[in-house]
Amino acid sequence: MNNTMNPYLKQKIMSASPEQLICYIYDASITACKKKDTIKAGQAIRELINALNFDYKEMALPLFDLYKYCLNNVNSNNFEQAIEILEGLRGAWYEAHLNIKKPESQLG
Repeated sequence: MNNTMNPYLKQKIMSASPEQLICYIYDASITACKKKDTIKAGQAIRELINALNFDYKEMALPLFDLYKYCLNNVNSNNFEQAIEILEGLRGAWYEAHLNIKKPESQLG
């Protein structure tokens, strides 16, 4: 296996905010599902699970359940269901990330 990483990709990841990293993991999970790559999709979904902050249980627990459901779908080769859920979650995360980064003068 080739462990060398594209230097541009490495720089993109190293300079990303935590919020951007989550988007990248969503992207990786969706791409792997579209390629029907059970191993990579499972790894990405497990990374999403590991990123959950259970200090905020009201948010973390429902996401944990959705991620587990996606992982079960991936392991059952039901990639379409996992893609649908992951794309929805990625869209919501992206929107939340944009709202966090938008200056107050642009809100409204």
